[in-house]
This record gives sequence, C-alpha cells and structure tokens, in this order.
Amino acid sequence: MFEARRNEGVHAGPTGQARVAVHVDARIKDNRALRERIEQAIAPRQGLMLADALDELPEVAAVFALYPEVDALEALARQVRDARARRGDGRPVLVVGLSPDRLTLFGGWLMRAAAGGEIDGLRLIVDRDPNVLVSQLGDYLEAVHEPSVIAVPGAAQAQGAHERYFFCLSPAWQAAMSYVAELAENHVARIGLLGEPGVGKSAMAYFYYLCRGRGEFIKLNLAAEVGDTPALKALLCGEVTAAQSRTGALAQARTGVCFIDAFQGRANGLADVLDEALDSGEYLPHGAAAKQPLDCALVFAATPAAARPLPAMPAELPARLAAQPVYLPSLRARGEDLIAIVAATLDTMRTRSTTWQAPAGLSHAAWQALCNCPWRGNARSLERVMETAFISAATARTPLIERDAIDSALALWEPESGAAPAT
Repeated sequence: MFEARRNEGVHAGPTGQARVAVHVDARIKDNRALRERIEQAIAPRQGLMLADALDELPEVAAVFALYPEVDALEALARQVRDARARRGDGRPVLVVGLSPDRLTLFGGWLMRAAAGGEIDGLRLIVDRDPNVLVSQLGDYLEAVHEPSVIAVPGAAQAQGAHERYFFCLSPAWQAAMSYVAELAENHVARIGLLGEPGVGKSAMAYFYYLCRGRGEFIKLNLAAEVGDTPALKALLCGEVTAAQSRTGALAQARTGVCFIDAFQGRANGLADVLDEALDSGEYLPHGAAAKQPLDCALVFAATPAAARPLPAMPAELPARLAAQPVYLPSLRARGEDLIAIVAATLDTMRTRSTTWQAPAGLSHAAWQALCNCPWRGNARSLERVMETAFISAATARTPLIERDAIDSALALWEPESGAAPAT
C-alpha cells in the first residue's frame, strides 16, 4: 500500500476510452429508460456490460454499482480489490450510487469493508433519483492511487490501540495525501499541516508516518501541556536531573515521527527549544551532559488564523521551524468523505442501540440540508450532528431522519451554518 510512487502511467489514457462494468440493483434492472441513460452516460467508453457480480472482473477501468444490495456490493468490492492488487495502476475504481434513505445499511458494509481493506478505489454518489447519479458518473472514473481510509490509533502511540477510521475518498484529500506521501518518500523530515479544526491533521500526520515506514508515532498536543520553556524542553528532549529522569518525545519516536499539534501561541518557545536540534541535528536533554541525535521526523499542526495564498509562509509556522507547509482541504471540499462519515456514524449508532430501531437513512430534504451546510467544524461537527439527529429519529420512532431533526442538530453543533428552514 505504501510503496514508492511510480509516476509513469499515472494519467495514462483518457477516461473517455475507459471500459466500465455496470451493476444495477434487481429492482431497477428492467428499467429500459434507465439502462439507456447509463449507456448514454458512458457511450464514449468501450465494452459496456450490464451484469450481476461476476466470478472474475473483466479488465475495466471502473465498476459502477447503482443502488446495490449489500451482498452484491461485498462481491464487487472483493473483485475490485483483487483487480487493483494485480494491476497496480489505481484501477479499477468502484463507483457506488446510493440513495440517502438507505445509508445506514451501506454504513454497515463500509465499516466491515474498511476493516477488511476492501474500500481502496471507492467513489460515492448520493441521490434519490438514479438519473441524477447516472448523469454524474463521468466525473468519478479517474484512477485512485492513495488509500481510501486511514486507520488511526486512538492513543498517542501506534501500538495496540483501538483504531479509528478516517475516510479519504474525495479527490481533494487524495491530492493532499499524494503530496504528503511524496514528501515522506523523498526524506522531507519537517512538515507543517495547516487546516481548520477537525479537518484531519492527526490522520494526515499518521499517514505520513505510515509512508515513512519506520520508528514510532508520538503525538503531543501542546494545548494540553502547561509549563515554561524548561518544561517544554523536558517534554520534547527529555530530562536527566537528580529529581527526575524522563525520556523525551524525540527519543521515544526514534526514527519515526513526532507529531506536535496545536502549538499556536507557543511557536516561539517551541522554536527556542528546537533551534539547536534543527540546526545541528542533535539535541541536549534537560540536565544532561551528552547530546542525542535527532533521528525522527517532525510534523507540526496548526489552525491558520486566516487564509494565506501559497507560497507565503503562514504566521502559524515560523520560518525557524523550516517545515514544508501542507494545506489540508475542509469538509466543504470533500463531499464523498461527508457521505462516508454520515453512513459510518449511522451504523455506529445502530450497533450501539439496544431498544431503538435505527432509522434506515435520511429523507431527501434532510440530506440536502447536510450538503448545504458549510461545516465550519468539519468532520467533528458532522459526527455530532448525525449522532444527535439519529437519537431524535430513534426516540420519535421515525423510519428516516427528517429535515427538522437535522436542523435541530445543526443549531446545536453548527450554530453558524445559517441553515434555511425546511420547505
């Protein structure tokens, strides 16, 4: 998964010549008009096949599954996974067209597939009208080279911790992943991740660590740390005094990654501590007599105070840290990740419920409200909104999450969204 990139052939062949295999749900299989729309949507592409799940997937660039049942989706995903492993060119992609009123069931498959490593190359479209999905198909056929999910440990260190899935299906996030992976592969050992709160800086830092492929992953959240510069030096570099012996984060990471999050307001103090290490490649633990080599990579993360166009160095990332800035896209630019987060959250709430009947998904109006929200709180707010809306629907015994439940949840967790009243 984390091999060095092969630049040749990444964009080989126009998508207009790509063969597409199509699977449609049995409920709409005999819809002649819809089949004609599908044929028109992929007419420039060769080898249209309207088929059920096959024993072996033909050589195609994409598989389009329209409102698939879970069993069929599981079979298609396994075939796509095996074909991608054989080819190694980012194809085929699996484009799944979903209806918002069936997202909970899809979320169950998504979580199982994420655990089984079967969602790489996944693309998602949601609409209750199959004609809308078909009309958008041509925009979802590009090759996908990066993983579609990052399994992030729930603890500061990577070993033996509960994993949390961070979905990264959207092209904007895939592009950021590709850039970060190239930085790791070309031994760029200091990077700065810049993005809004809840955008996924921790997940991207861990992805960088996976691409680096050695040492340990150590996370420090400086917003939770107190103390002066000596305390910060002890935290990072370690301490050897008569009162205390402490291994610092830089030594714990070994040749891996030390991820320093939320350093706004402490950037100068951090730079003071790291100046020697960044200049000479060595650091001196507090109270020690001998210096230690700086073998780990340093990843800094901050929330920019204001948008600044590249290549200007953001104030949140002092030049003394010499970190390559990486700007991470917000959820507003990651529609497919929004779909995955909604579906996964619905399934998580379903599995936790004992007496509640889980809503099957969202009404059309509720889904539109989610899509129209600016999501200033990003994934963190989206999860809270879906949890609250799920509870509202479950306690009201409604089969779907309706617009009023979403509006109430948005008022609680995204109060600045300015959601329009339901019409």
